[in-house]
Amino acid sequence: MEFLKKTTEALKTGLRTLMPSCRQVARIQSDALERPLGVSQRLGMWLHLLVCKWCRRYGRQIRFLSHAAQEHSDDLTGCVPQNLPAEARQRIKQRLRSQGK
Repeated sequence: MEFLKKTTEALKTGLRTLMPSCRQVARIQSDALERPLGVSQRLGMWLHLLVCKWCRRYGRQIRFLSHAAQEHSDDLTGCVPQNLPAEARQRIKQRLRSQGK
């Protein structure tokens, strides 16, 4: 009986690892836009997306938004009012670059 209990618990733990929650899959999909995923993350996400239409929809939406932002990045910068002094804009750019590394 103890063997069966341990086996069941191990299966539950394994399934949780292989089948991430919706919150985890949303994070993984966002990460996938910026970097390659590991094998276990890709497998877990793939298994989850097989059964969860909401996460599939979310994935399509964030990919669409990402591509739209990339295609129209020049348009977006032209809409921003240039009220900041040049020094302030330069400091902000430097800070953003240093945080991205």
